[in-house]
Amino acid sequence: MKTRVHAVAGVLALALISLFFTASAVVEIFGDDAAVRAVKTAVVFALFVLVPCMAITGATGRSLGAPRRRAPLIRRKQRRMVAAAAIGLLILVPCAITLRIFADDGRFDTTFAVVQAIEFLGGAVNITLLGLSARDGRLLTAAARRRKRQAATVAVQP
Repeated sequence: MKTRVHAVAGVLALALISLFFTASAVVEIFGDDAAVRAVKTAVVFALFVLVPCMAITGATGRSLGAPRRRAPLIRRKQRRMVAAAAIGLLILVPCAITLRIFADDGRFDTTFAVVQAIEFLGGAVNITLLGLSARDGRLLTAAARRRKRQAATVAVQP
């Protein structure tokens, strides 16, 4: 059950960050000021889903990895999660809030563009980190399934 919660929270976090990234890019290219304002507002409200998803992913991942915390794959996943959380809390959340304030004020100036660029860079890094962690999680669960299957086969044999 804990593995499923971890996977669902992680995939949802990755999907939300990817959606924020894509929506922001599309609206910056094709949208008007009102569309930018709407996306920036939606992103800020969606943080109330994203932040708990990241926390759940981190907590369940730490719990699942505790028995094998010295395994290289688990250590990499944990380091990635720390980096993703730091980027999220220290860069992406403040950028999202700042961009929403700027959009509400109609400030689509150079400062807006710089903050938007920082948000895009941080988002791209987080998408990469979470994607790599998802890949490694699939490797870990595949290995666990193989071990379980082998144990069941050995137990059945006379």
